[in-house]
Amino acid sequence: MSILSSLDSKKTETRSDAGTSGGTGGAGKKREPEPSASLFEQIREVCESLAVALFLAFLFKTFEAEAYVIPTGSMAPTLLGRHKDVVCDECGFPFQVSASEEMDGAANVRSGRHVVAGTCPQCSYTKYFGDEIPNPKQDGGAPSFAGDRILVSKLEFDQRDLERWDVSVFRSPADPNINFIKRIVGLPNERLRVQYGDLFVQPLGEAEIAAADGSGKNGAAKVATGNGANEMTPDVDLSDALATGDAANGVGSESETAAAAAGAPFEIARKDWRYLRQILQTVCDADYSAPKLAALGWPEPWTDDLAARNEGVAAWTGFGEAGARGFRFDGAPVKTETRETLRLGTEANVAPVAPEDVETSWMRYRRVVPSSTDWFYLTTGKLPPEVERSGVVANNPRLIDDFTAYNAGISRFAEPNRVTGAYQWANDGTDDFAAYARQLADPNVDGGSRIVCAKNPDGFGYNWVGDLAVSCRLTVEKNASPDDRILFDLVRGGVVFRCAVDPSAATATLSIPGVPEFEPTTAQFPFAVGKTVDFVFLNVDEEMRVVVDGAELDFPSVGADGANVAAIGGGRYSALATPNPETGVAPLPRDRDPNARDLAPVAVGARGATVRVERLKVLRDVYYIAAGWGLERWDSTRFADSRSSRRCDRLFDSRPRFDEAGGPERFEEEFARFMSSPSEWGGYGRTKSALYRQNADQYVAFGDNSGFSQDSRLWTTNSVPHYVDRKYLIGKAFCVYWPHGKPLPVVGWHFWPNFGKMRRVD
Repeated sequence: MSILSSLDSKKTETRSDAGTSGGTGGAGKKREPEPSASLFEQIREVCESLAVALFLAFLFKTFEAEAYVIPTGSMAPTLLGRHKDVVCDECGFPFQVSASEEMDGAANVRSGRHVVAGTCPQCSYTKYFGDEIPNPKQDGGAPSFAGDRILVSKLEFDQRDLERWDVSVFRSPADPNINFIKRIVGLPNERLRVQYGDLFVQPLGEAEIAAADGSGKNGAAKVATGNGANEMTPDVDLSDALATGDAANGVGSESETAAAAAGAPFEIARKDWRYLRQILQTVCDADYSAPKLAALGWPEPWTDDLAARNEGVAAWTGFGEAGARGFRFDGAPVKTETRETLRLGTEANVAPVAPEDVETSWMRYRRVVPSSTDWFYLTTGKLPPEVERSGVVANNPRLIDDFTAYNAGISRFAEPNRVTGAYQWANDGTDDFAAYARQLADPNVDGGSRIVCAKNPDGFGYNWVGDLAVSCRLTVEKNASPDDRILFDLVRGGVVFRCAVDPSAATATLSIPGVPEFEPTTAQFPFAVGKTVDFVFLNVDEEMRVVVDGAELDFPSVGADGANVAAIGGGRYSALATPNPETGVAPLPRDRDPNARDLAPVAVGARGATVRVERLKVLRDVYYIAAGWGLERWDSTRFADSRSSRRCDRLFDSRPRFDEAGGPERFEEEFARFMSSPSEWGGYGRTKSALYRQNADQYVAFGDNSGFSQDSRLWTTNSVPHYVDRKYLIGKAFCVYWPHGKPLPVVGWHFWPNFGKMRRVD
């Protein structure tokens, strides 16, 4: 019952009591009507009710929960700041682009900047949606919306200790008048190492805890002047200046590295499924495709092995239309029509890794995306001249990287004309759009003119991501024998991680073909022939996992004698990163380089059974970049380019340089060539590392949008620590109660509640 409902019930009860009391003078006596309240009494009653309601609301806000608005995108895609909702013109995929730069955070007024374009993560088309004539009060084809409105529990952390991965609101260590929202990734009395995109934890020894001073701080927590920006400053290169860390704050220093080496082993920090379901980002959604690409014979991301040979035979065939596409295997290959298709510039390694692979029919995912130059021609329905001449799509397929569409917006600055006062684009150094835009003039295309943009290099993803997942709706329509299988493969660093579904036994088995040190483990699969299930196979945080209909399967660990032991986590293989004492070689070293097998990082195979796969997606985990003052000493060899070194923590045996002087399209072309060239990936598996130590009541906070988050990695200076002191914690975010509304009919105002995006926050 709401507060207002409670107050109304109380009023009704009081009036009923008064009427009963007035009727006790004797039976049958006529009841006199109550005199109407005076205007003064009515006003007083309303004021009293409002006062009580406001008082109760104040108590609720003070002690229970409080509402906040997310201003920026440091927690995207889990929580959105000011942003634009965009639908790609070419493939129809919906995505979001940050619009935080349109507002001056300090003054809470429009900054004069307009986000006018963004890049689709599905097909890589950069869509222009800005105003033809700048207007300070309006947006063009894609209106900007305020960030998610969230509720924060202010009592939860009083009742329990913070847990790793909690989304917390807290006061900024630099300026306690500013509130931040981040995910808690580091806990008290431990060291946290960021490396390979993952987080590793080492508990502090008892002697280290006892030696901490009374304040328990790694450096004085003085308040420093800050502008409250919630985004990583994109034009600051910290790589060289911070290579040795900050000894004063106990992060990244050589003494800390030495202390860490003498302590207990670091263990990888794993995320529960309830966190992963919000953190995972879509790399490819098979429901969406670009008709122009298909019509021109552009290679598709999902390809059947037999169909790729163009011999008129296929095992997996597509069905359905855009928005609801699927794939089907009928138990044996079928005849199909041959058609001319373009070839890829690089061949992925799809050689069998186990005997069962030869008898299995495979469908594989390759990341094939047109460049900005390609799209300049493709939007007219024509192939790029070089592709048409050679029949080859260069610089494809590519590694999956940490690109996030939310960060890839392109903006323009508008200012009033000094004479007329009308707003106009400022065609100077503040206008990024002028450097990226290209105009197409073709009377046969959409009535005339279209603007095609190059991608914004500041939004590129420079780190290879190997923590992947594949999800789908899976149906086995019929099976004939116990030998029937459905296989799901995920590749990282040239190694195949496999989940084999046995529909007749209703089991799922995890294995790593070619790595005998990993004992396969099997779990019961809640499955039946003819039943459709939501299926997710993950290889994340050095663990293979399976989620069926929202519930994670428990895979028992396998003991040394081959017997199953009563333990959850049978898909974990982090121990294989430790060198064998006899050989000195680790079966699965963390710093292994990607190779040509990583160019086909996801595969679905079937043998015997009739299988239907729908809502097929490739997903990636968040990649935590090692950056800032916590960097440990590392080899000077690095990604030697001034633009990419800001957000790339990869080390190299070679020193690739990309030509910025040639403009954004030239830069993009050279980066795409690198990401599709296995011969140039020597050392690409190695990364920098950042090390942080927390004592009592100290927490490390990172944003989910790792490349664009001003968080614990960048706070540390001589006056601001890298941690959040417990006294600065406000509470735990637990739900998005009001995302931006849907448009009302006719008027179009976005006031209608968007129930589909109201959600719990984990």
